[in-house]
Amino acid sequence: PEVTPHSIFVTAMDTNPLAPSLEKILAGNEANFQAGLKIVSKLTEGKVFLCKAPGTNIPTNGVANLSVEEFAGPHPAGNVGTHIHFLDPVHHNKTVWHVGGQDVAAIGRLFTTGKLNVERIVALAGPAARNPRLIRTRLGAALEDVTSGELKDGENRVVSGSVLSGRTASGPYAYLGRFHQQISLLSEGNQRKFFGWLSPGFNTFALKRILLSSLVPHKKYDFDTALYGGPRAIVPIGNYEKVMPLDILPTFLLRALAVDDVEEAENLGCLELDEEDLALCTFVCPSKIDHGANLRRLLTIIEKEG
Repeated sequence: PEVTPHSIFVTAMDTNPLAPSLEKILAGNEANFQAGLKIVSKLTEGKVFLCKAPGTNIPTNGVANLSVEEFAGPHPAGNVGTHIHFLDPVHHNKTVWHVGGQDVAAIGRLFTTGKLNVERIVALAGPAARNPRLIRTRLGAALEDVTSGELKDGENRVVSGSVLSGRTASGPYAYLGRFHQQISLLSEGNQRKFFGWLSPGFNTFALKRILLSSLVPHKKYDFDTALYGGPRAIVPIGNYEKVMPLDILPTFLLRALAVDDVEEAENLGCLELDEEDLALCTFVCPSKIDHGANLRRLLTIIEKEG
């Protein structure tokens, strides 16, 4: 490669809803993972950060420049963007790389046996799943085949990846994403509710304490694909700040992304972010705006303009 990374991040945790545990995935494959860590460490003169959840047992022996870091708390504690932001932030002239735990094990197996491992263990889960569990499949697997007989009755949606930042598996995208570790199964929320705006909201999630469901903390919900509204102007009522752990000003950044203000977005930290870093902002957005799509559009503009 033309660029040597300042550091490399190995992501050994995932805090997305219904995501699998890497500790369970690596069971029986620890030797390949350790071999992969040693190989990855040769690609940088800086540190290799292994980011994991507290209490998990991830094999780490024999890597001199390895730094094991623990991140606790709810999502997005497991996002690599969160790890990079707090451990080794990037900018125009500084590059870091990241690699997932299963890919590290695959690298180790390739160099020790000469065999390319395209198998992946992913979580098959969601409200529409008949039998939620971990399954062994292959990179790029056709999700129509993988989910055959796995969906509950009714109209459902298959998502490659997390419900927060994955993609609908249809048409040319009806395959397991290269870096996805879960297949999410959701019911389509296309049934209109009669006088739904009058409902007290016993079974409806809300970030603000405006529905009766807020009287039951830590309640679990069966989410579907309903948006409960359409796109409208950004409303700064503090939702974004509640779900953004990074040291940025989310409301101002999201406004800059919406109007393609490149200079302002760069000053506010957009170069540190990927779509998954704004997934929770999209989830809690009262304006129903896909902020991840806005970010990708602006990053593409920055790349083209140099």
